[in-house]
Amino acid sequence: MCKLLIWEVGLITFMSSIVAVSEAEITVYTDKTEWENALSGSFVTEDFSDSQLNFGVSFVSTESGHINPAQEFYQDVLASTSQNEPTTRWSFASAIIGFGGNWTLGGPGGSGNYLLIYIDDLLPYVGFIPNSYGGEFWGFISDTPFTSVRLVGGTGNHQQNYCLDDMVYSQYEQCICGLDLNSDGIINLVEFAYVAAEWQTETIPVIGDITGDGQVNIDDLAKLGMFWLGYCLH
Repeated sequence: MCKLLIWEVGLITFMSSIVAVSEAEITVYTDKTEWENALSGSFVTEDFSDSQLNFGVSFVSTESGHINPAQEFYQDVLASTSQNEPTTRWSFASAIIGFGGNWTLGGPGGSGNYLLIYIDDLLPYVGFIPNSYGGEFWGFISDTPFTSVRLVGGTGNHQQNYCLDDMVYSQYEQCICGLDLNSDGIINLVEFAYVAAEWQTETIPVIGDITGDGQVNIDDLAKLGMFWLGYCLH
């Protein structure tokens, strides 16, 4: 009991340090396999095979953005010189931690400028997709959940035609469910007890190895802290 109390005090201190961090850590990926491997949990694909988007997914385009079911992609034109403040915003009813897709930047008039990517409810800027992309993957993962991704055409004299195919996203809730070690619907001291009981254990498999690296250490505690008191609604 004394050992568990010491662990609880340490966890509270650790959680406080996480809360004090105001900015999310964003990692950009240009390889889809690496993006998948970096996620803890499954992801969802929107293949744009019809005009009906996945449940909880929506978009608003100030320009001509629309789904093209015949070609099975989303297509848009973002002109940096437009008077409409050209923007496409993807919104998710359930918070996500990963976003990406296969991007083609081109179309009538050449390859255009580039695309700027923002997270509205976190950092002002994530990164950019070069105008040389021709179907390659570009995506990112955040250590803090978000609900909105905003695309803006890069500066320049040209409009940016682009297509987005197989848009992928990883829901925050799915990550929580993957960490719910006793399936009670919440991440709390029960999960912490598993980690504490197997601290520094390297025997495979172990329940407390949250990151899946074969060890129970500070990385598992950090992952637990990210989703502390999160609910799994499935």
